[in-house]
Amino acid sequence: MTTNRPPLRAPETREIQMRVNLGCGNKILQGWVNLDKYDVYPVDVVHDLETFPYPFETGSCTEILMNHVLEHLGADAEIFNGVIKELHRICKHDARLYINVPHPRHDTFLSDPTHVRPINPDVLRLYDQALNEEWAKSNVANTPLGILCSVNFVVESTHYVLEEKYQEQVAQGRISEDELWAMISERNNIAREIQIIWKAIKH
Repeated sequence: MTTNRPPLRAPETREIQMRVNLGCGNKILQGWVNLDKYDVYPVDVVHDLETFPYPFETGSCTEILMNHVLEHLGADAEIFNGVIKELHRICKHDARLYINVPHPRHDTFLSDPTHVRPINPDVLRLYDQALNEEWAKSNVANTPLGILCSVNFVVESTHYVLEEKYQEQVAQGRISEDELWAMISERNNIAREIQIIWKAIKH
């Protein structure tokens, strides 16, 4: 017997997206869980990021924002690695972390006594297990923190925010890319901020 019933379809499932704004301060974002150490502002969660574990379930976060936060954490290396381990724990596979930090050679980093650790893409690449394995094969002395801490992150992109006068010089073609990179690596107050997208790998 035949019928005209429509075919059965599996129920639609929608992945829950949890976006977390860690160390938010007064930068409260709609649609994000806003967490800070202090309850001076109307945050959603009050928690110290140097205290573990974080108040989120394992594998629960799809996006994490840390806007001028990571340089304030982990003066002690074990605490810093603990921060990285917790970030990895709460991330879903392929979660993105948007990390904005002052450039270590800029006065905004150097003049703030609460900045305890310079952060740049090379620091974050220490937690990339594929790179750790390549370094071991090539006898590179970089510490394989991804393997040692049982975490895995990939630096997906980086962007250097230049001081305005250098932005103008680049736009006018007065500074080549090679010259710019040499200036950033050797001189202070060329780049004021580094914006990094870091991807969590959870296989």
